[in-house]
Amino acid sequence: MSFEFFLSKRFLKPKKESKFVSFITLISIAGVTIGVTALIISVSILNGFEKEITEKAVSVSSHIQVTSFKPEGIKDYPGVIEELKNPKHELPVVSAHPYVQREAVIKYKDKTEGIILKGVRNEDNIFGEQRVITAGSSELKQIDSSVSTIIIGNKIAQKLGIELGSKIFIIATTGIPSPTNTPDIKQFRVSGFYQTGLREYDDVMLYCSMQDAQKLFEMKNNVTGIELMISKADKIASTTNDIRKILEYPLYAKSVFQIYKGLFTWVELQKKPIPIVLGLIVIVAAFNIIAFLLMIVLEKTETIGILKSLGAANRDIIKIFFYQGMFISIIGIVLGNILGYGICLLQLKYDIVKIPDIYNLSHVPLLIDSNVGILITGITLILSICVTIIPSYLASKLNPVTSLRFK
Repeated sequence: MSFEFFLSKRFLKPKKESKFVSFITLISIAGVTIGVTALIISVSILNGFEKEITEKAVSVSSHIQVTSFKPEGIKDYPGVIEELKNPKHELPVVSAHPYVQREAVIKYKDKTEGIILKGVRNEDNIFGEQRVITAGSSELKQIDSSVSTIIIGNKIAQKLGIELGSKIFIIATTGIPSPTNTPDIKQFRVSGFYQTGLREYDDVMLYCSMQDAQKLFEMKNNVTGIELMISKADKIASTTNDIRKILEYPLYAKSVFQIYKGLFTWVELQKKPIPIVLGLIVIVAAFNIIAFLLMIVLEKTETIGILKSLGAANRDIIKIFFYQGMFISIIGIVLGNILGYGICLLQLKYDIVKIPDIYNLSHVPLLIDSNVGILITGITLILSICVTIIPSYLASKLNPVTSLRFK
């Protein structure tokens, strides 16, 4: 063990006559710890929010939607799907689901509510981990010549008092209602309840078979759009652009980030100021280290003079105080990582902190990523190295004669 390392450890040990310095040492360590902890927790929450919002947005639609500028929708949708899956285009399309979607009105007993009716195919299996069937069946079928099954969200079911097996009416209009253009009405039986966690969609979105929706909205064999799922989620933007080049007017492709721009803009707005605020916390912790080392320099001025008179070089003095600063930084960083990831794991396991329903989530989302910890540790360590150099250099420049006379 070098004598610089040995002396730096000795200087850090608490002494009766220097209780204030020992207190400042603890404050410096606590500052680094809190800064690292806050960074880890905040970044984990923000990444978790982004992941949850993306998954939920995809669950109610898809990665990419192909729609038409014309009101009658897409005519030859099987041909469009075949073209998009053509190997020559090299698109990472895994599945393509046609759908029919229009605004309508639900009537149950004496209650009415504006809704969006979406017609889908049973074979597309749109219900899964994110769009969950909470009760009943996910099968959409025709019961008899006048009644078919329908799946509705938990929220609207509670709002209107609808139960499984209840019969409801869907009222749809094409164009402006008039004595010569009366609304089309169809009776459905509720066969299932679903939930996505996105309140705005669970409140208004109802699912029926695509054939029933086509008939109700007088669309013949046309569809409103085609939902595409791709194999590489990080290629959504580039794949959307590629599809736009392949398809001709009036067809148009939109990514999930464009369809739900409001949600993703909200997430981005949350992420932008956080690094600045939390960066300031780390900078304050760094200034605590500078203040601590300067106080040590003042306290150990006489000791520095003795060391220099015994032949210690300037670089040796720099090493002594540099090691002290690194001791504080490393201890703070380690404790910050332990505390930050510990709190994240406790939240994931016990769901300690609840959040309001307005965030479209029932719990605080967390995405624990070891790369985040490595990045935060690296940045904090580099910053700590930079701030320890200043007081260490000042200590090395003290005049030994003046230092020995310092009391």
